[in-house]
Amino acid sequence: MSYIRGMNNQELIDYVIELFDGTLIDEYGWEHYKVEGKDYDIRFDPSRIEWACDCKAFTFRRRHKIRYCKHILEVQEKRLASRRGRAGARVV
Repeated sequence: MSYIRGMNNQELIDYVIELFDGTLIDEYGWEHYKVEGKDYDIRFDPSRIEWACDCKAFTFRRRHKIRYCKHILEVQEKRLASRRGRAGARVV
């Protein structure tokens, strides 16, 4: 427990995301994801079907109507791959 007390806010969020299957859902319903080795907060709002990322590429591209950065695409690919694995295929 003393390990958690010494963490700053972002370290605590990262710890919780890692502990609970790579996803954290905040009080507003946003799903927060992490890309391994990066400090960016990748977010998904299921009510508006909208993605966001803290990286500079996403911030810059958004002005030019490009909707996703490589971090968002990586999280989307992981989510899709995990759903493919649960599609009911029987593993013997």
